[in-house]
Amino acid sequence: MERAIMKRSLALTSLLLSAGLVSTSARSAEDVHADRVTAFNEMGILSFKDVTGSPQEIERLVALSADEKGASVYRIVNMEETPRKDTWHVEAIIYS
Repeated sequence: MERAIMKRSLALTSLLLSAGLVSTSARSAEDVHADRVTAFNEMGILSFKDVTGSPQEIERLVALSADEKGASVYRIVNMEETPRKDTWHVEAIIYS
């Protein structure tokens, strides 16, 4: 049940981002390079499977999710396109 809700939530967020109805410009979490994370405390890992969208939309989804978890920065450690076009598996580490 929880997975179904998460998938619907991700799908809705992706749809809203694609339509331009949600903006990430006011987000507080930002992407950082590996050499800058030593100043932060790791909070956890975000993992998304079979998320549809452009690479930019996927990064915005990660940023929004990191912000929702209270992270100040995140680092995408794996982003690979699946055999289905514009469908991705993504993992990111979030930091406070």
